[in-house]
This record gives sequence, structure tokens and C-alpha cells, in this order.
Amino acid sequence: MPTSSRSSRPAAIARALPGFHVWNRSKRNVVADLATDGGRARLHTLCDHADVLITDSLSQSGALSYDALAARNPALIQCWMPPYGGRGPDADALVSDDLVAARSGLLASQWGYREGPVFITLPVASYGTAMLAAGAVCAALNARNRTGRGQSIEVSWLAGAFAMQTGSIVAHPALLRVMGLVRDPQGVIPVYRLFKASDDWLFIACGNPTFFNKMCLVFERPELVSDPRFDGAPWVIAPAYWAEIKQLIQSIVATKPRAEWLRLLDEADIPCAPVLTRSDFIDDPQVAHLGMRQEIDDSQLGRTIQMGVPVNLRDTPGAIQCAAPRLLDAVISDQWKVTRQTPPPIRNTPSAIRPEATGPLAGTLVLDFTNYIAGPSAAMVLALAGADVIKIEAPSGDPFRAFGFGFFGWNQGKRGVALDFSKPESRATVYDLVRRADVLVENLRPGATQRLGIDYETIAAINPRLIYGSITAFGSSGPRGQEAGFDPLLQARSGVMAAQGGHGGDPVFLACAACDYAVGLLAAFGVMAALYTRERTGRGQLVETSLAQAAMAAQSGEFVYYDGRPDMEHGGRDLIGRHPLRRAYQCADGWIFVSATATHWPAMRAAVAAACRTDDPTGEPADGATGTQLAAILAGRDRDQVLAQLAAVGVPAAPVLGVADLFDDQQILANNLLHTGTAANWGEFQQTGTLVHYAATPVTIARIAPQRGEHNEEILRSVLGYSSEHIALLRSRGALVD
Repeated sequence: MPTSSRSSRPAAIARALPGFHVWNRSKRNVVADLATDGGRARLHTLCDHADVLITDSLSQSGALSYDALAARNPALIQCWMPPYGGRGPDADALVSDDLVAARSGLLASQWGYREGPVFITLPVASYGTAMLAAGAVCAALNARNRTGRGQSIEVSWLAGAFAMQTGSIVAHPALLRVMGLVRDPQGVIPVYRLFKASDDWLFIACGNPTFFNKMCLVFERPELVSDPRFDGAPWVIAPAYWAEIKQLIQSIVATKPRAEWLRLLDEADIPCAPVLTRSDFIDDPQVAHLGMRQEIDDSQLGRTIQMGVPVNLRDTPGAIQCAAPRLLDAVISDQWKVTRQTPPPIRNTPSAIRPEATGPLAGTLVLDFTNYIAGPSAAMVLALAGADVIKIEAPSGDPFRAFGFGFFGWNQGKRGVALDFSKPESRATVYDLVRRADVLVENLRPGATQRLGIDYETIAAINPRLIYGSITAFGSSGPRGQEAGFDPLLQARSGVMAAQGGHGGDPVFLACAACDYAVGLLAAFGVMAALYTRERTGRGQLVETSLAQAAMAAQSGEFVYYDGRPDMEHGGRDLIGRHPLRRAYQCADGWIFVSATATHWPAMRAAVAAACRTDDPTGEPADGATGTQLAAILAGRDRDQVLAQLAAVGVPAAPVLGVADLFDDQQILANNLLHTGTAANWGEFQQTGTLVHYAATPVTIARIAPQRGEHNEEILRSVLGYSSEHIALLRSRGALVD
């Protein structure tokens, strides 16, 4: 793919962010003022020779009109990222990451000690959008390999925020949101949460019954295994016992230092982690082993330490090519024109694909050997780009089926097969599928794939064209390469929890599984990049990423160190915002979030807070004198009226929506971000839909998440061509499980 160029408007604010130097490395810089004829001509010259044009909130009219650009370069792919989407009543509203977090349910879903939304220190919506968009561009490039044509794609910030919580955004009358009713910033599940040892904090993640049983033995309390209060451990313990059980376990953990508990739990192979800072994590030997600690000389900052490349393609690895560019008016050289590869010729008839297939990955067969959240969400991203994804489960099924509707949010758009891997006939069936597949995705613990006979070397020998996507906790080698891991363990190790809690505060468990969703998006991106490369090389390859790498990618702007770096770990207990003009306020009928600056303050004060006399409150804490005064003023007012008054004077603000509110929000509905499905046992329900809109290869969601083995016969017949007799034989021998 060609070197990217960045067409930039004056961006002093963006360039002042530490993350700028991570997000813009490996790029060249060109200044193009689109308000001038010369700037528009420069943009058109670039686009004439480009594969991809990426724009954020800039209008898609005028110089950036895709139709006009595609008339000059039909192979161009344009990725547009409008914050609230390109349609709807608030499409042109002033928006920030904070406001998208408020409107997408992220703030209302975060656990706190008090009622109301909690400000999240990480720009989760922005990171989700970036990773979702990168994958969407790869998907469109794959479609271009088939058709020869580019297209326009849209990835809103709302879609990026939704991509980081698909298991939570589900609506059904019978759905009990217990997780939302219990607000515990250390974690709501009593055996999957933060605990404080005699000296410091750790996270214990009993993610399956085996880990729970082992934990009881380590605690020297074996009777807890049969204690009726723990029935259903770890995931379906009755909520009535949660508080009691948390207190019981906390009293045990408080008896020993953290290091002692970590040693005992590690020896018993129970997933656990200390709560560390980002500075601790970037110096971790495993991070260095993964190549995720890189020293880069930056022309502006000097020597910096940054994260490395978070996805590894074995045969075509990525690399940091250079530091972020200065704001220089570079000359467009002939080198730009020759670095671009010639796209395939435009085809007037599509390639042969399965008749019902839609989307840029139509005709791509994916085998999904994943469980929990991280792996299934990666395969789901591929399904929502049009791939035919087959979820292959053991007789016991994916452990996270216990989450009911959440499972639907991690496995949408797939078909399902259930096989007993202990039977030799099952392995033969898997290998038959491998011979026909384009992609295999797995997130099994290191060593498990070898035991099952689906490790990369075995699979590549059967099908050298297959792309093998592997997701682990810490990578497949190195000091921690054999360890199991779950999202909160990497939240703990990588500094997420410490940063949200703030200096000297108790750590906070993010309700949004940022590491899980990030690694799913990264893995899908890597797989799609490898599929694109396969068209040139004819070969498949191994694609690897890990929760550890994703934890850093989801904090890429925070994992940058240099002399003079500002404090970026300043969270706090029940954080409500950064200052009085950037915080949540409760109105009479709901919450709003204001995301303003000192420049907005005179207009805001005149519109809604004439009694406030402070000239510039941005130097005050969010709950300081001005924040308290504003809170009292707004508490008795109608939410929509306040939002209208602020919008009228150009002050950025948004409603704080809970998950249940998302399904009635007119802006969300206008952008088709939701989907209605029907489950056999539950009837109609709603969940997230097609989060990426492809103009030329639109995606139709054909199915909800499968029941275990739901499509056994359909797949064995349509994909493998098995006869009725062969299928009956597999059933009789227990290899095929209905």
C-alpha cells in the first residue's frame, strides 16, 4: 500500500496532544487549504494517484465530493468519519469524543460509587472509530481486488463507540440489566473483580468454573465449591449473594500481601494481575519482547518512547517508518505517483460468489474457533463485512453463552457447527473445512491448538492460501507467552484502571471491555490486510495480535513518553469531568454533557448561567465553585431546552444516554446503526447493526448469532458436499453434536 499523505488544516490543538506523535508517525505531510483554488488542485493531484482518502468531520461536498474525485480516479476508496453520522437532526452538530461517549451509552454504563454518568479518561469512541475504520478500508480494498472499483465508506464516531460495546447494546423486554443495576467500580461479578491485598490492588479473573474451583483451594476454603451461594460460578451467581460473596473474598485477600497472592494464584494457574501504571507496563519485559516498546527520535520532542506495531503479519510485517512530520508545506513529488500499485481493471460483471453474499468480503469463508469476547468479536467484524463465518464449538459451547443476549452481540451474522474434537471424524471434518476456507481465527490458549491439531503449521500445510488469525493474551512466546488472560487483567496491567482511578485513588474497572473489543478490531484488520496481500503473493500467512498489544493500541496516545510530557493519569473517584465546562450536569429530566472551552464560556454564561461571575472557569476542578453553581442552576431545567439553548449559541453539548435510550434516539436511528433480529427462544430483539456503510458493496445482516450447532447439516451439505449417509455417520459416532 502506498505511503499516506496527510492533507491538513491548521491543527495547533491536535498537534499539541502527546498522542499526535503516535497517530501521525510513518506519514508525510502536505498542506492543502481547500478554501483556495491551489489547495483544491493539490488535493485533486494527490487523489488522482491515491488508493485511499480518509477524512473526518469535513463535509463530503465540494472538493471532497466522492463522485467528483472518483470521476478522476475510479479506483479511489474514500473513508469518511463524521462524528454523529452523515444523516439525522444533529449530523452537523459540534461534537467531541466526550459527547460521543455521552450519546453512545459509554458514560452512563460506567460503574461508579454514585448514581449518574462517570467520565471516562480514555477517548474510547475515537480509538474504536480509528480501528473500525482501518478494517473497513482493508475490506474495501479487498472488494476492489474483485471489482476493480473503489467506493465511499462511512464510519461514524457513534459507530466506533458502538463497536466497543456490542455485547451491551441489546434490547429485549425480558432483558434484566443486572450489570447496570449494581454499580461497583471494582467489578460487579464477585469472582471477577478487583480486590485489595494487605498492601495493594490486584485483579482476580475466574473466567470459568475450573479457575473458580482452583481459587477456592488456593484460599484454603474448598467448601466454597459446594456452597449454594456460589451456584453457577463464575458468571451466573445469583445477584442476591453478590455483596456477601465480595465481602467474603475481600476479607480473605486482605490477609496477605499482593506479591504473595500473585505467586499462589500463578502457581495454581488462576488468571490474575497486579494493578500497575502505564509507566510500569511499557517497561514490562513481555512488552519489549512483543516489540511494543519503541524509541523514536522526534524532530519536535526529541527522544520519545512509544508503542510499537500492534498487529504482526509474519510474511509482510508492518514497521514504524518515521516520526510524525512537522507542519511543512512539502512538494508533491513524482515518488508519490510511483509508490502506488496499479489496481485491477474494472470488471463489468462480479466474480462468482455465493448468491446470498453481500458486502466487501462476500465469498470469503472464515472458520471461527473462538470463545469469550475478543475472538468472537474479531470474527463478527469479518461477518459484518460480508464474510461467511462458521463458528465451530465443542459440545459444551462457548462459555460466554451464559451471558445470553451479550453473546448475540459478539457473534452476530455467523453460522454455527458443533463438533466433538475428541473424535477422529471431527478432526477430518475440520480439515475438510480448512481446505475450502480463506481464514481461520482462534483465541485458544497457547498449546491448545497443537492438541486439537489446528495450529498454524498444521493448517498451513493443508491449505497454504489460508490466513490464520491468532489472538492471545500476551503473544505466543516470551516471559508471559503461556499465560491466560482476560480483558480486565490487561486493563489492570496496562494502567487503564490506575489512570481512571487517578493518583492515590482506588483503581476503577472499566465497564467497557476496551481491550477485548480493541483486539477483536485489530485482529480483523490484520486478517483483512493479509487477504489483500494474498492477491499479490498467492500465499496465506500467520496474523498475530494479543490483549497486551490491544491494551496499548487502545491507549496509543497515552503510551508516549518524552521530557515535558503532561500528566495523563489524572482520573479520580466518580469522575464527572475535567473542569466546569467539560463535565456532566443533571437536569430535571436527565443528564447532559458539556464539552466547551474558555472561548465558549461568555456565550454559555449568557444563555444558561447569567448568575455565574467567573471569567474563565476552565482552571477550576469540575466540582469546584463554578461547577457546583452550574449544577444547581441546571438541576431544575428541562434537558432538551438546555441543549437547545446551548446549541443556539454554539456551545457543544449532548444528552447522556443509557443503553435503553439508544434505541429511541433519532440521530442513531437516522444512521441505521441498529438491527432487529428474531431469536428462537426470545422472539424479536434489537442490537447493533451494520456499523460501516459501504456505498458500492452494502452489507445485509442475514442472521443473528447461531445456537450451538444450529447449522450443522446446512454447512456439511452446502460447504462440504457431505451426503446424508456421511452426516448420519458423524452423528452416530458422536463427532457431530446437535
